[in-house]
Amino acid sequence: MKSSFLRTLACSFFLISVYPMAFAQTPTPEHFYNDPVNINADPSYVPGDYLMDDTNDARTYYQIKKEDITKSIDPLSGNAAFSLDLGEISFKTIKNESAEVLGYFRNYFGVVQHTEKGFGKIRLLIDINSLDTAVPGRNNRILKLFFQSMKPELGTAEVVFDSFDGQGKSLAEFNDGQAHSLEATGKVILNGTSQKISAILNVTKNNDAWKIETQEPISLLISDFNFGDRPYILMKECNHKAIGNHVTVKSTLYLK
Repeated sequence: MKSSFLRTLACSFFLISVYPMAFAQTPTPEHFYNDPVNINADPSYVPGDYLMDDTNDARTYYQIKKEDITKSIDPLSGNAAFSLDLGEISFKTIKNESAEVLGYFRNYFGVVQHTEKGFGKIRLLIDINSLDTAVPGRNNRILKLFFQSMKPELGTAEVVFDSFDGQGKSLAEFNDGQAHSLEATGKVILNGTSQKISAILNVTKNNDAWKIETQEPISLLISDFNFGDRPYILMKECNHKAIGNHVTVKSTLYLK
């Protein structure tokens, strides 16, 4: 009896020890894969147009967030710069394991708060409903099924950088027209989920205007933002074999 109890205790200890370890070591997926039964057997099949739900409430929410940020900053202080209608935010992802998809977010709002010593904060609001992949039907499927961006709280993404390393240089030492590199850390809020991010930013000052761009694309993982089964729902509607987990994002902002 005693030996049987000890064997049971040992087995229980093994299961308790090993299973959490196995769970913790589950690798991050490179791709999300569609169930083959969902894929149309006709190789010439192309999904048609797709209607999008009303996004007015979500766009209103974006405008309110934009106004709130603007009101929190004194535009006469000389310590803030606001984005101009220039630049771009782009992203790349992979479908069907190898096909690259390029997209843009056409509507965004950026603010830089600074002193002579350095940047205090860079904030960027992104209107998810301004997605542009050059295919209207695809845009609508991604917005409705993946982002669910008709919901006000999901129709806006935000990037905040609030920690900077300028290698000892203050902004007052930046020469006009000359690019300087800054290491920036902060967070991105997408799908109601916040994740830490870091980037190398190229910063160019010209009088009271700024150009800020990512030196290298920022890599994000879909699996980090609690999208649940939405990648699979999207694949089914798009007739895709797979969708990549990695998304790379680049941005170029002009502010004044």
